[in-house]
Amino acid sequence: MTYITRICHNDSNWQYPSGSATEAPETFYSQHGYGHEEWLFRFEWQIGGWQYGFLQGVNKGWESRLARDERVGDVVLYTLTPQGRRFVARIRHIEFLNEAQGIAALNHYKRLGWYDRMLEEIDNVEGDRSGLGNGEWAPYVLNVRFRPEDVEWYPPATFATVGHPIQQYNRYLLIDLPDQVSLPKTINERPRRKGQDLPPIQDSYFRSGGSGRECSPEHGMIQAALHEELKFEFPGAKIAFEEDFVDVTVTTDLEKIFFEIKSDLSTRRVLRLAIGQLLEYAYYWDKPSEKTIRLVAVGRTALSNEDEQYLKYLTEKLKIPLEYRQVMLPSEA
Repeated sequence: MTYITRICHNDSNWQYPSGSATEAPETFYSQHGYGHEEWLFRFEWQIGGWQYGFLQGVNKGWESRLARDERVGDVVLYTLTPQGRRFVARIRHIEFLNEAQGIAALNHYKRLGWYDRMLEEIDNVEGDRSGLGNGEWAPYVLNVRFRPEDVEWYPPATFATVGHPIQQYNRYLLIDLPDQVSLPKTINERPRRKGQDLPPIQDSYFRSGGSGRECSPEHGMIQAALHEELKFEFPGAKIAFEEDFVDVTVTTDLEKIFFEIKSDLSTRRVLRLAIGQLLEYAYYWDKPSEKTIRLVAVGRTALSNEDEQYLKYLTEKLKIPLEYRQVMLPSEA
């Protein structure tokens, strides 16, 4: 599903409050001097390679969206400027957080001092910090997450043309975008495409930043849930966490099982990210184990038919002892 939503104006590329927006009197921004979205692209604040942030459009109708199991999508962002409605970015595979995820991520921000920094930056623009996370406006400071490499930027002067459907949108809502609606090209769009003769242009202004080293809250939740399952399945076995950087290793008299956890909702991406690490853990550093090796990619959602066919090919044709295991977050079970 593709959505479009408005974000508040910002002169810092949405890294910190800039005090640059002009809003109607009844809006949160006009009353508090900032918007929750103004840290959306603060890329040095990553947790386990994930960028956490807030979208007001997700805040509106959040409970009903999760009830319909709408947890992931592509979101096109635009903002209002004196020159017109400007396209900002398209975020692929953005995930909408549930309550447990939002709370866990915010607690992580507080432990690392990022939340205090947000309050200081509100003070810097003479904003009212009491509005941050105020349930009357937005009960959750963080309600989305995405991988920085999934952000596709629009050139700075990309404005909606006369008659474009975006001209009808004024409020901060997450709006389903019909397939027939045309969108401008992004700078770093990554569709299926032919190769080119020259390397792609890289604009340093749109650099996404490096990945964080810490595990995301979702990763820790899955790891804890997996531990409970493994204790029941392998009584008496050695269960180790983060041994030689492996998420979970189970060692029995006959087997050595490596588990690599990815908290993405896309099982295809889970397999893509986990397989290389699992192969390295099992075969790169040490001599082959005398025990039977099993490699298990762990994700939150069930495999699709295409995923199952892919996994079958790897196991039967290439003889890779690869498996997939679904372990949901406690709040999703």
